[in-house]
Amino acid sequence: MASTIINLEQIKFEDSLTPLFKGKQLELSSKNFIYARNGSGKSTLSKGIYNQKQSEFEVHVFNGFDSLIGENENLDAFSLAVNASEKEEEIKELKEKITKTEQDLSLVKKLLVEKNGENEEPTLYDECLEKSRVFNEQDRKIQNFYKDSARTISLNTDPVIVDNPRSYNKKIFESEIKSACRLEETDINLYRKILQSVPKEIARISEKKINFENYIKAVNEIISSKVVERVLIDRLDNQRKINFAKEGLEIHKEENICSFCGNELSDEVLMELERYFSADEVKELQNRIKVGKEKITNLLNEIAVNDKISTDDFFPDLKDEVEKESEKVNESLAEQKSYLEILLKTLEQKESNLFVESEKLELFVPNNVNYAEINRLIEIHNKNVLDIKNKQKEARDAIRYHEIKLLLENFQYDVQIERLTVLKSEKEEKELVYSQKEDKKKELEQNLADYRSQVDKLKPKAEKEAIERINKKLRLKVSWELDHVDDDNLGYYRIKEGERYRSVKQLSTGEKNVIAFLYFIERLEEVKEGSRKKKIIVFDDPMSSNDDKMQYLIIWELQRLYQGKDRDKFNEDRDIMVILTHNIHFYLNVQPHGNFKDKNDRTKYDKNNFYRIDHHEFIKILSEKDDFKTNYEAMWVELKDLYECGHKLSMLNTIRRIIETFLKFNALNQEIFYKDNEQYLKLFNVNSHGIDDTTAVQYTETIDEMRALFYQIFKDNHYEEHFKHYWKFDDEK
Repeated sequence: MASTIINLEQIKFEDSLTPLFKGKQLELSSKNFIYARNGSGKSTLSKGIYNQKQSEFEVHVFNGFDSLIGENENLDAFSLAVNASEKEEEIKELKEKITKTEQDLSLVKKLLVEKNGENEEPTLYDECLEKSRVFNEQDRKIQNFYKDSARTISLNTDPVIVDNPRSYNKKIFESEIKSACRLEETDINLYRKILQSVPKEIARISEKKINFENYIKAVNEIISSKVVERVLIDRLDNQRKINFAKEGLEIHKEENICSFCGNELSDEVLMELERYFSADEVKELQNRIKVGKEKITNLLNEIAVNDKISTDDFFPDLKDEVEKESEKVNESLAEQKSYLEILLKTLEQKESNLFVESEKLELFVPNNVNYAEINRLIEIHNKNVLDIKNKQKEARDAIRYHEIKLLLENFQYDVQIERLTVLKSEKEEKELVYSQKEDKKKELEQNLADYRSQVDKLKPKAEKEAIERINKKLRLKVSWELDHVDDDNLGYYRIKEGERYRSVKQLSTGEKNVIAFLYFIERLEEVKEGSRKKKIIVFDDPMSSNDDKMQYLIIWELQRLYQGKDRDKFNEDRDIMVILTHNIHFYLNVQPHGNFKDKNDRTKYDKNNFYRIDHHEFIKILSEKDDFKTNYEAMWVELKDLYECGHKLSMLNTIRRIIETFLKFNALNQEIFYKDNEQYLKLFNVNSHGIDDTTAVQYTETIDEMRALFYQIFKDNHYEEHFKHYWKFDDEK
């Protein structure tokens, strides 16, 4: 026999942390019958069983027709399936979504196509087309500018400003726009000269270090020297006379007539003068002066050679620097030349004053010329000579970039590009919106497909055999049958009564409940994929608002089920059934009848579990004496429970049903029983129709006063002992 344990501590109301039931666990055997008043937690218990056991068992819960019957207003029919009502509601919501999506899709599609007529507003497609047209027109304008400008640049021959005119094209022109730069006229001329020049290498200027201090020192030594006469001639008593005599001696070597006085010079005078001027000291000094003059003269000649630096030999871009450095060099050379010329003149003067000691010179001694910067410029020039192609390429590039700049300015390139950028941005914005709308269209189409697919999945499938069996069971109980709505083989049904159909809205609660109940029973034999085939079947108040015929049909079906008449639906060796009800009559009739014992001396209370939920506590019924005897007795039990819970209005309903049953069983007249007692009529009759009865009269009696009145009516009719048998007062009362 199958059994399982339910953890009661885990079962709580959704908004509560406290367990709903007392006790720790509930033992379930193969068959379980549980009586519980409304509001005691039957539905919460059903959920608890499902939640705790769904991984171990295949749990089926029947809790009324709401979850199994779904109404389709369009077809005026209903469907049968697990969660059918929810599915029909989902289908209805999905169809509303489909309608809304189709409308949205239609609007989006209109935006993505060309407008139909001239009088219509442009669509998004038209706007995108126009933005593209304007942008493309501007782009062509700029591309043509690139093409024409490239041709202009390539045809420029004064000078040629591209390396290979034939290969220069608009792509190259466009790539060089970023390098475009205006040149000054001087720069243009400079670059033209570079292109026209065929430069040669220039020799470096050798730098000779001259010690100018030694020259003035040597000159001062010479001029501070004098010749001491070895032959004394009295008449030569000053330098002028000595010079005159020396020069005269030179003149009169060939002739002996004096040019000054016309007298003939004697040989003695000439010999005397020759001895005077040919002395060793004179020769030595004259030789020193001669050597000094030669050295200074040679140095002056070298300075004259270095003074000839030609700026025209340099590259045009170096000329300015060369000219500046050349001026510095020439200034230094001029100082040296002036210095040396003074020294030379001094030595020449000394030649005429050999016999006189001259004063030493005091001059500013010039520095050596610094040729380092000039030589650096020469090196640059010579390097450029070796790299003349690169230099001229730079010149060509610079002039070309200048010409490109002029073309750009004339075309107003920045303005045109800015306009192209704006047009491109506007075009891309429209294209983005268009793309988003296309994505939206795809999204809506996908949603539409998904919604339709979901509807197809939710639509019930026709179950011919199950419906035939349900009709067979209902045939002797009702005047109608279930008829399939032939709509693409879908599982929608109508109520057919003779030759006509009743509206689905005319189905009573009892009819809906019995249809759903029978369908639930039919589905129990369905084997789910991967199922372990063990079942827990829970019937949560299966008999609700049904007439007597339906009540007995439901009771009969449940008894057939738990008796194992169809083991594919319920097998007591592996499956568990739980029947929960608040209806005492149903509770008494659905359980196995009789209290006999089998061969093992076991009663139905030994073989099955019977429980009564009383104040959230499971009370196990172990024998017949603990259980309800009759429906009438059960009503008294119910009344006492309502009294203890303080439910006044529910007490009135139960009191009324007890009185009605008592009168019917004892064949008593109601008017005689009430004795026209207005108090009883008001309390037990008028106010017993339900809490929604608008005819109900307000009353103020407490539950104790209500019980006292109930006792009094039995006492007045001499049935006091009957009342005390079912409900005795406490001693103090």
